[in-house]
Amino acid sequence: MLKLNQDKTELIIFTPKHLKASVPNLQLKVGNTVISSVSCVKNLGLYFDQHLTMERQVSAIVKSCHFHISYIGLIRSFITTDACKTLVNCLATSRLDYGNILLYGINKTTMNILQKVQNTAARLITRTRKHEHITPILAGLHWLHVQYRPQYKILIYVYCAWNGIGPAYIP
Repeated sequence: MLKLNQDKTELIIFTPKHLKASVPNLQLKVGNTVISSVSCVKNLGLYFDQHLTMERQVSAIVKSCHFHISYIGLIRSFITTDACKTLVNCLATSRLDYGNILLYGINKTTMNILQKVQNTAARLITRTRKHEHITPILAGLHWLHVQYRPQYKILIYVYCAWNGIGPAYIP
């Protein structure tokens, strides 16, 4: 029997921004529990807002990455470049990659916010100044720009599905 956790159960209705006013504040009754709709939910560590702009998810990524990058920056002068790269990959860029396939197609302004985080991480590793061009630095680290990372992941899934080498749930 499925038991409903009243503290964690949420209801969200996804709508385009221009239809927000036409959708009433809905409530769903399951047994004796009334579930009200919310504007943002969290599932598997990812935030989904009612308009699927992913702005809340991006701000959570930025907050977490900046936290870790700033602490790595405090010890940067005491560690090697390889150690710094390992720390940044483990603590910051892994957060940029987790669930990034959901960021495919978001607006460029939101994606640029994530790009600034990646640029900061690359500059920390290479000890590059802010005014220097970032593209050669990213190429030297073998990092794709943030906007291309979801596309790369999608193409990997397509390749695996096409060649029959993916998991069983991808036909």
